[in-house]
Amino acid sequence: MVTAAAAEPSRKLPDGYRAIPISMADKDAPLRVCAVVRQTPDPAAGHFVTLADLHDALVYLGCIVDAAGSVREWLEIAVQNVDGLAASLPTNREAFSNHALDERWKAAAENRRSLATDSFVSTGWESKHPLPCFLDVGAGAPLHPADADGNPWQLCQEDAPLTAAALPAYSTSLYRYLHQPSAGEHSTFIPVVAGAPQGPRTKPLQDLLGKTQAPLPFNPQGGLMTVSSLFPFTFEDYVDLLGGKPWKGIEHGRKHLVLDTIYRGLDDWNQALQDGAHLFAGGRGHHGHLAETYHLKLQLLVDMVRQVRTAVQARQLPFLNLDKDSFRVRLGDAGAGLPYLWTARTHLIKPSHAFALPVESSDFRYFIHGRPSGPSIYLPAGLGDSLPGNGTVRLRKVQPPEGGRTVVEGTLVTQEKLQASTNDLLWLRLSLPSGRVDLYGHIYPAEGSAQGELRFRTVPQRLSDEIVKGLTAAEGVSFARSPFEIVPLLSTPCDLYSLGVLAVRTLLVDQEASLAISLDETLSLARQAAADYSPDVALGLRIRAIFEKDERYRNALGPHRLIRQPLSFEQGFAAFPAALWYDTLAAIVPFFPGIGRDSVCQDFGDAPCLALENAFDAPLDALEKLLLRSRSLIVIDWNANREVHNAIQSYLDRNKSLAG
Repeated sequence: MVTAAAAEPSRKLPDGYRAIPISMADKDAPLRVCAVVRQTPDPAAGHFVTLADLHDALVYLGCIVDAAGSVREWLEIAVQNVDGLAASLPTNREAFSNHALDERWKAAAENRRSLATDSFVSTGWESKHPLPCFLDVGAGAPLHPADADGNPWQLCQEDAPLTAAALPAYSTSLYRYLHQPSAGEHSTFIPVVAGAPQGPRTKPLQDLLGKTQAPLPFNPQGGLMTVSSLFPFTFEDYVDLLGGKPWKGIEHGRKHLVLDTIYRGLDDWNQALQDGAHLFAGGRGHHGHLAETYHLKLQLLVDMVRQVRTAVQARQLPFLNLDKDSFRVRLGDAGAGLPYLWTARTHLIKPSHAFALPVESSDFRYFIHGRPSGPSIYLPAGLGDSLPGNGTVRLRKVQPPEGGRTVVEGTLVTQEKLQASTNDLLWLRLSLPSGRVDLYGHIYPAEGSAQGELRFRTVPQRLSDEIVKGLTAAEGVSFARSPFEIVPLLSTPCDLYSLGVLAVRTLLVDQEASLAISLDETLSLARQAAADYSPDVALGLRIRAIFEKDERYRNALGPHRLIRQPLSFEQGFAAFPAALWYDTLAAIVPFFPGIGRDSVCQDFGDAPCLALENAFDAPLDALEKLLLRSRSLIVIDWNANREVHNAIQSYLDRNKSLAG
């Protein structure tokens, strides 16, 4: 039985689309969870409206339909899919497996349920694997493959049947197979993950589906699913809408879908201004438009940082993948005369890509990026890069165990040119008479070290007495050709960097300035402010001094970038309080790690391992204070205040002239 939020007024499916239930058990239920499917596939986008492609899931547009066939609520349905994940994850990491991914999915679903109870739809599929599902578009019905006797094919989650068939175990691999439990040891297996090993007892999925008019694979792997209310705006859609760019709807191939009346009309921005999108309804010109846009964009940033902080605090796991696709936005129903852009709610849609790297025999936690990808402007350069090699290890000192833990100090000698941070994790493997031992530690600076030498100190590790004796006996001994790897310590400062880029995208990008240009100018400003650092001068005042000396920054990073209208920076500063704008830039600069004394974090691993969320506290506090200050822009007329100020200043100047 589906538990959903309170029903809203009936909605219509777009022309050419139909709602197909995704479970045969719910086919005749009063409320049914359905996928929205285009009857004639789009040449590029196909049948499904895909909202997001995540590292372990595909997110589809769906809906809840009642017994009369009316749409009661629009949904986004995340379907677990591990295709290609085995090849993309770092090699030789036993922590990555179907079992681990399932546990992460369940924990993430429970976390989302607790954080957004009004938008989470409980189905039971978030913790229990449903039957593999295909959709018959012609019949408008789901299909769960079964044999002639009606016995369904199911995801095989037991290791014993798979290993007996010489196939990879479910719990320790990333391969998935369907089987029929009723067939027992005689069951055949159907691989449903790309690249899954084959065997005498496997057969292709096509044999199960037939040769003609194959149904659409919606959840062929029987993966876990999470269902929640639809947030139709992407982050960029909403930011651009606030700036004045029309929104045509959810893109699906060559079409754009507008699903609710509240979103209709947003394709004509001038009309939207008059129809109640803004509090000022366009009646106060640039002054009102800049002030309100600033407040709404700042509210979006605060919401995003809050949600990231809350998610990190709940799971003690960074994201390492925040970007423009991590957030979606929706509008709420507004009463008569209320500005509906003020009803916007933000939703953190993408789960974390971070995996905790288990450091054997230690309580320390390190994180790696789960899915290496190409360069992204939203992510720090070199995210997830590791430095493997072989070198000579000399042990300098083995400290006696304290509390059952041992610390080893030594020197790594290598011909490779290595640039390692003191926060990076160093892994070493040494061969002792008693066997191999893995040591984990950090590089630390030491005076007098020769070129190619790196001093290291291991984290406290629980080692056997025999290993400790072997290490102690080897003090001063060189271990040639010892394998090592330096893994950058990644943590929430990476997420701070991503949020800083999102802040630049929100406040400083318009129809003339691209994100690449605005980010480059912001980082240049941050480095200049760091060079001018003085503990007695606030960052906002230093930024003001830089702006007054260099017109380039005023043009590139002025408040006129808030809206997509052709304004000069002089017009922007005339319509917006300069002090507030400088403090806004001063709130963005600290998001970027390692630039200078103004940065909250000095590198991408600079976060307490047991309180990862603390990295967000200072930036969030600065944004919240700005949001409080921005309210005065909404409830009073700053333009009128400026006129009064100018009149007073003119009077004072005239009197001063007369007195002189």
